[in-house]
Parts: sequence; C-alpha cells; structure tokens
Amino acid sequence: MWTKTCTFLIIIFCVIVRYNVTYAKRILVISNLPSYSHQISYRGLWLELHKQGHEIVSVTTNPIQNSSLINYTEIDINYFYKGFPEYKSLPYLGSTLRLTTAYLNLPFLEAERNLIWFVGHILNQELYKDPEMKKLYAIDSNEHFDAVIVAQGPTISLNALAYRFNAPLIGISSLDVFNHLRYTFGSLILPSHISNWQINKPNEKNMSFWRRLLNFYDVWKQMYSWMNEHVAMEDAIAKKYLGEDLPHINDITRNMSIFLVNRHPAFVHGKPEQPNVIYYYGSHIAKVPDALPKNVKQFLDDAKEGFIYVSLGSNVKWEELPNNTLEAFVDGFSTLPYKIVWKLNPDLLPRKYKNILMLQWFPQQSILAHPNIKLFIYQGGLQSTEEALYYGIPLIGFPIIWDQTYQVRNIVRLGIGIHLQIDTISKETVKAAIHEVISNTSYKDQMQHWSKIFRDSPYDSLQNAVRWIEYVIRQNGTPFLRNNLCDDPWYERYDWDIIGFLAILLFIVFLISIWVLLLILRFHLRIISRSLW
Repeated sequence: MWTKTCTFLIIIFCVIVRYNVTYAKRILVISNLPSYSHQISYRGLWLELHKQGHEIVSVTTNPIQNSSLINYTEIDINYFYKGFPEYKSLPYLGSTLRLTTAYLNLPFLEAERNLIWFVGHILNQELYKDPEMKKLYAIDSNEHFDAVIVAQGPTISLNALAYRFNAPLIGISSLDVFNHLRYTFGSLILPSHISNWQINKPNEKNMSFWRRLLNFYDVWKQMYSWMNEHVAMEDAIAKKYLGEDLPHINDITRNMSIFLVNRHPAFVHGKPEQPNVIYYYGSHIAKVPDALPKNVKQFLDDAKEGFIYVSLGSNVKWEELPNNTLEAFVDGFSTLPYKIVWKLNPDLLPRKYKNILMLQWFPQQSILAHPNIKLFIYQGGLQSTEEALYYGIPLIGFPIIWDQTYQVRNIVRLGIGIHLQIDTISKETVKAAIHEVISNTSYKDQMQHWSKIFRDSPYDSLQNAVRWIEYVIRQNGTPFLRNNLCDDPWYERYDWDIIGFLAILLFIVFLISIWVLLLILRFHLRIISRSLW
C-alpha cells in the first residue's frame, strides 16, 4: 500500500513539474485582422503557452476548433472575413473590407493612412461590439487574466482591455515594429534608414539629400496624422466601450511590458532597438509537414524536370490584379519545361494545361518540402519567406500590397531571389525571371547558406518568447524595460529644441557678422573716397 502511494505521489509531482501546473496562468490573446497568414504566425505561440499549462482565451478570425484542447477557449470572429455591409460605400473597399486593385495606385503611406488605419478602426470597433466580447469585458463579468496579448498595428484601442482586466499588456506583431508604435514607445524613427519599411519608396543606401528630405517630410507627416487624428479615434473607441474614466490610450500603450516581433534578427536590417522588443520566428513551421493529397503527390513525383510552386497568399486575388497580369503568367508558364503547381481557382482559366496543376488550396509547407521543387513564386509575405528559408527554396517575389515590396527587396539584398514588378509584367519578363533564378546556381547556393542560418540558433526562439511572457506575468509587468524617452516631448527626444536654438544662434551670429563686415567695408570705402578727392 505504501509503495502504491509513493508511486502515485511521484506521478503527481512529475505531472506538476512537466506541465507547470503550480504556475498555470490565464492569458487573453487577441488578433482581429482577418488574414490567415497573420493569424497562423501567432497560433504556434498560443499552443506552446497552452502546452506549458496556461489557460488560453483566444479571440481570433481563424479558430482551431479542436475540442480536445482543455482550457483553450476561442472567441470566433471568423465573420470578419465576410465584412460589414454598412461600410461597402467606402472608397477602395468592398463590403468585405478587402483591399481592391485601387490600392495599387496609392502611395504606400497614403494607403496606410487612409485605408489600412481606417480599416483598423472599423475592425476594432466591431470587436468591441461582438456579443461574446461584450460579455467578457462587462463590468460584472468577474473575468480575470494574468496577461493580455494584443496583435499590434492600428489596433491600440484594444490595448485598453489590459487596463480593464488590470493585467500586463504584451504586444505582438507578425510584421515588424510600426513607426507609430516606435514613436509612442520613444524609440528612434529613422525616415531614410534602409530598415524603415513604412515609406512610399523603399529606402536604399547612399540616397540623395533631396530624397532623404522627402522621406523626412513623408514620415513625420504620417506621425503627425497618427498622433493628432487616428489616436483620437482609437481613444474614443476604447472609451466608448470601456468607460470615459479610462486613461488615454497612448498612456496604456506606452506601458506595454514587452513587444514580441515575428522576425528572425539575422534577416532584418540592424538598427537601434528598444530593450523590450523580443524576436521570435518560425513558430508556424511544422517539424513534419502534412502528407500531400494523392493527386498532388503524384503530379510532383512525376515532375522529372522539377516543378515551380506559385502562390500569392491568402489576401491577394489574381482576378483583382491588372488585366494582363494573369495572362502574362499563363502564357509564360505554358511554354516552360517545368511543371507548375499554382494556387489559383481553376475556373479563372478557359482551358487546361498539361504542365499546370491549379487548385484553390495547397498544403504549402508540404509542397516546399518536396525534393523536386525548383522555385517558389510568391507575393513577398513574411510567413512564406520564412518557410522558403527553412526549406532552402529560391524565390521570385511579386509584391502587391503593404510590406511585400520591402520583403522582396530584402530577398534581393540577400541574393536568394529576384523582384518581378507588377507594372512591367509580361510573358517575357516572367520567363526571363524564372530562367535567371533556376539557371543561375548562385540563388540556390545563397538560399542554402541563409537556410542554415535560419535553422541554426543558440536558443529556441519560441521557448524564449514563452519564458518572456511568463516573466512578465511573474513581475506583474516590466516597467523597468520601458524606454523613458516616451515621456519626453517630441522636440526633446531628438534634441530638436537644441538644434533649433543653435541654428537660430548661428543665423544671428551670421547676420551680425555680415552687418559688421558691411560696416567695415563702408568705413574703408569712405576712407578710399576721401583719399581720391
């Protein structure tokens, strides 16, 4: 009897240690952007937190819907994909709140300011209006959370939920640190540095003074618009649903404990970073890819010359691109010796092609893991870039929206792919790009080099992110990691008041010097004129 009791106690102890039961915490995670690629980049982290014994309440547009997960609750806002009919009259948007081809004609910062930020305001308000969310944050709900993790972007009104639950706020991003958040956090904003992806034209090295001057104007105009227009809208949304006594939303946001960024630090441009930014990456990449459907596997196995995988992700629709884009790719692909695996609605093409397999969905990681693949043609999405790096597949980037141009320029910089531009697309440019990447072995060699770097790491970045989240919970927030520059007015952060004072002082000294020189010149002229008379 005593032996059985000891055995039972040992088992209980092992379970407690293995699953961290004594430290299990309740965590609210929120991501309201209706984009599968963004949602999937967070899911691995939520599941790892759950695996460590924490209870997760996930607000997501792409729920897992796995009933076997105990203490993993999902608030399903998948209906965000369908959109809201009351907004269908807005410019550049349909009733589904999807970007249309009109986006292509807008400068990056204008599209961000007048479209992406505005869509963010709509999605944030709709989240607060969701019936399940209203029950969650109601004053009498008695809900408790030990941390609130919010996907960042134009979403700062949602940060107020951390204040509502009196829990540390943790930010997360599937892209990078946004300029408007850098400003809020007191971090440096570098308008013309090559790391700045939020710019009308991607930055380059050794830019001219006038180009840098234009960047300076564009970026700080964007910051002015954010701070004086959009922040007020976000603050109003938070106060509308959580009460007027709520602190200003910027005050809540700048007290964010840590900011998790889904980027490999080796593949971003070096820049000064705030101490509470934590990088993690590759959490969505499966250790063992799913099995391929039989018809797809047979098609790929038969590709003796190799095959090319083509996908523009989940946000871009081929039929919404300029008229000749789809035709250029079809004409280019149909004459190639390679098989083509194309994420495309087969109904879009009037005829079938022997070397082209078209389906609306493919298990992308399983495709990239196949030994016969030669090339991946994609839109420049960050998650797809990570997957290509993991499997060592050379790239052709065909950017369409938002940050994609920046990502594609980065693969060009690394020598692992080339940039195919939408405004010069043709059958010839498609074929030339494919021939260049496949025939020039330097792209494959460079990709293998960077793939080794991506796969090798001194620590597990996912576990590191989990440990940081647990650390924030244990400390009940980490204000000591906060950048105190965020408390200073804008003109003190960069010593603009000192620079302005010195500029005015030097200008006054210059004027006085000119005045003195004129007096001296006038005096000498008088002497000369008198001597001549």
